[in-house]
Amino acid sequence: MRKKYLWFIVAILYCVAIFVTTASPSSTGGSTQFLIEKLLRLSENQAQVLNVLFRKTVHLTAFGFLAFLFYNSFEKSRFFKAWILTTIYAAIDEWHQAFIPERTGSIIDVGIDSIGALLTLGFIYVFIKYRQVKQLKKG
Repeated sequence: MRKKYLWFIVAILYCVAIFVTTASPSSTGGSTQFLIEKLLRLSENQAQVLNVLFRKTVHLTAFGFLAFLFYNSFEKSRFFKAWILTTIYAAIDEWHQAFIPERTGSIIDVGIDSIGALLTLGFIYVFIKYRQVKQLKKG
């Protein structure tokens, strides 16, 4: 099996994992805030701030990783395809969350997910350019 197909299968499985996780009652903002309050012994306001930062960081990294998986799934227009598929999936997942009790769908979260994808893809681009310059200096 070609590597590109394997990467794509892993990306789809990761999408399924995101879907299952976001359908879980334990992944609500209230649940994570409760855990933060109790585990770190913070006030409700402190836990709320930390909860928002934690949840948005999860959005950035989870969808950044999905963009990485999609990026490795393609040979042509890799950056654009990875970004657009990740952003579309983020929108689908937020739409899905709108139908889950105690969850909400948020266009802001779609934007954060898309930014996470762009940051990861930007890092990949810079890394590739760095390696190309390094190889040119060697040769």
